[in-house]
Amino acid sequence: MVTRAVPAPPDPFDPLWQVLPAGTLLYRVHEPTLPDGSANDGTAFNPGVGMPMRWSFFGDPVVPVHYSAASPEAAVHESILHDAIPGAHVSQATWVRKVLTVLATTRDLRLAQLHSDGLRRLGLRARDLTDTDADHYAGTVEWAEAAHAAGADGVVWMSRQLNSVQAYCLFGDRVGEGALVDQPDHPDARVFATPADSEWLFAVAARMRVTLRPFT
Repeated sequence: MVTRAVPAPPDPFDPLWQVLPAGTLLYRVHEPTLPDGSANDGTAFNPGVGMPMRWSFFGDPVVPVHYSAASPEAAVHESILHDAIPGAHVSQATWVRKVLTVLATTRDLRLAQLHSDGLRRLGLRARDLTDTDADHYAGTVEWAEAAHAAGADGVVWMSRQLNSVQAYCLFGDRVGEGALVDQPDHPDARVFATPADSEWLFAVAARMRVTLRPFT
């Protein structure tokens, strides 16, 4: 079967802009330590390590990125449950060291809107850009690069894994230090190695008929 190529972004790139006001809450699932062993409070940007993702990586030097979502559930679906299908059993190693961090923006962030009328404005449907498989990432990342060149702080789209909720990719050379602040006392912050928070995670997975292997 021939896969459908992702269209190239237009030049000039003139997106619909969406502003996240200062104080907007973002949700991110991650490990509590960075590869160098230092603490990770969820504000760290990925400098270009790991497999390609929908909007990364691009640039020389590489533009660091930060992925998050507009709800705790979407953050889980975009991380721990990203590749799960109904009936799957997800190993404990996939989730037990993860935490869910709540972050707040400290300034307005101007994002290229790649959903709803933002897609229509660019002559696209979700199936053309934001609802594509990983083998199309070489094409989708060109849209992130175009948004970056147009001055965006990042891009916003509807999560492919939980498509009623927005997801975000922020550009590290635009969203400077201090623009995201951890909210450790927020009630939605979770440490999945604890029984209460693992039960919440199991319930999220169960909604799509996925079983997370419990503590052994």
